[in-house]
Amino acid sequence: MTNHFFKNTLSIAPSFYSDLPRSNNTILVFNANTLNVEHLDLSQYLSPFELSVINRRKRMQAKQEYLASRLLLKQLAKHTQPQYAHVPLNKMSTHFNEECSKLQLHVNRSVINTCISHSHGLVGVALNVTNTEFGFDIEKISLKRPFEKLAKHFYNKAEIDLITAPTAIVDQAYTFFRIWTLKEALAKATNRPIAQLLSPNVFSEFSQQNLVAASNNIACGNALFDVSVAYKKSTDWRCYVLNNLDT
Repeated sequence: MTNHFFKNTLSIAPSFYSDLPRSNNTILVFNANTLNVEHLDLSQYLSPFELSVINRRKRMQAKQEYLASRLLLKQLAKHTQPQYAHVPLNKMSTHFNEECSKLQLHVNRSVINTCISHSHGLVGVALNVTNTEFGFDIEKISLKRPFEKLAKHFYNKAEIDLITAPTAIVDQAYTFFRIWTLKEALAKATNRPIAQLLSPNVFSEFSQQNLVAASNNIACGNALFDVSVAYKKSTDWRCYVLNNLDT
């Protein structure tokens, strides 16, 4: 019943902006740790509102992740939505909508719902142009985390049994983080707080919501990340990893 959730079925490929398909179902991923924020003219890429936000960030990694996520969203709009191809980056702006709890990209007079996720500098973004049920999550796989203790405190018994099965500790960690990214992706797709999905069986929740999942691992430097996507059966999401932002 649960085996397909642990198969790496999400398509992941390296890409450049110019090679992206004109598809609404695209996730872009980039290592924000490589961004040299201090040597960039941010006014070329960010709106006045976004500049005010990034200037309030204290930690460099927070600045890097913020800038990377906004650049990715805007470039994704320019390269997959032909009507926005000639809009300058600093004329696009992201704003969080409190009413629907979504980050939205404002382009001209259009508003596009988005989904972003980041973990230890690895940033992923997607546009939800058709406003369908969709969400994704990225999480670094760490053997140092007390994943068994955390699972026993938060997870469903069936999930705990999978994690604590007598297998290698690496496999247990992979199982823990796969379940975590599935829960986070489902929370975003159904617009629910993650706290509501910690104790329920995530596999049953996918079935009840009539959603499917695709997952895979992404290697970044010496780290390995797990990424999961929750979406409607009629869509086919693909993930592309960029080596640079072509700024």
